[in-house]
Amino acid sequence: MDEAQDTKELRIDYSCLGGLLAIELKALEDDGGDRMENLARELRERDDWPMFLGSAPIQSFIQHTNDPEGLNRRTLERIGRGVINHLKKANRQIEAHCQTFPRRDTVRALVLVNEDHEAYDPHTVSYILWHAVRQMKDGKLRYEHVDLIFYFTERHAQVIDNRLAFPTVCIECQPIGDAPWKANVGEFFGRKWAVWNDVPLHVDGGDIAGFEAMEHVPEQMTRSDAWLLNYRRQPYLRGITKEALRDRFDEVTLVSMLWGLKGSPVDVPMADRMAGMQQFGDLIYEMGQRAIPITDFDHDHERTLAAAARLGLPPHVIEWLNAFEAQRKG
Repeated sequence: MDEAQDTKELRIDYSCLGGLLAIELKALEDDGGDRMENLARELRERDDWPMFLGSAPIQSFIQHTNDPEGLNRRTLERIGRGVINHLKKANRQIEAHCQTFPRRDTVRALVLVNEDHEAYDPHTVSYILWHAVRQMKDGKLRYEHVDLIFYFTERHAQVIDNRLAFPTVCIECQPIGDAPWKANVGEFFGRKWAVWNDVPLHVDGGDIAGFEAMEHVPEQMTRSDAWLLNYRRQPYLRGITKEALRDRFDEVTLVSMLWGLKGSPVDVPMADRMAGMQQFGDLIYEMGQRAIPITDFDHDHERTLAAAARLGLPPHVIEWLNAFEAQRKG
């Protein structure tokens, strides 16, 4: 039974054209969330780990540490484990297939499909695989039995020529150097995929780093999630400078003080309170995307007074702010 099971596990998914094309299909089912959470838990213990309000991409945290290059490598290693594990298995399966059905000119391909995970963007996966297929072990290529790797994801897209475009990545592995004609198979594969989907093919079209994760929009969501979705669709703060973003932060924080603190001299209408809450969420998200830690916008009374002036608040509110600051310091 064990021998039968081992034989089945080493069998490839597709053998085409009389064995001239060997294809192993793998799906990225694991989003790597547990691995990334374990890493984040370790990194939060660092003395140089920055402080953000809300969530932020892990790269935003890393770039404020003393070792961004080393931590980026650790992050890619954690994300890439699921990808590399599939590459290892496919390499063994294709090797076994070629030993059982020896053909001189077999094109050996791994097809990777992203189930539905944001972490596996085409830029990251391409980077991981490009480096992996060039690794050596005991004087030989570590993954010498794979010629081509195709990666498909419909969780990521970008707009090209006013149409939504999905990436189809083809990575030529080192064994192709001995048979450069195999690269034509990759190009043929891409053309046929486009024809089958009845879409135009953009060869080297767009920027691979420009593919972004598509939003999942549930039928029902919380108000805060709806606000976040609206901002991600229309990031109106994206084009302003960090100084202008800080001014907006000071203004929204000031309005929150006026309706949230006991003894406030101003009765802020509910509509303005809700608008302030939405704007605060937008600001926190934008700060995370720009890798701006909350410590960069620490409280400063002079900035608070400047915000009050921009909002046109009356003198008795300024007096209350000065008294509140004196009490806070005392």
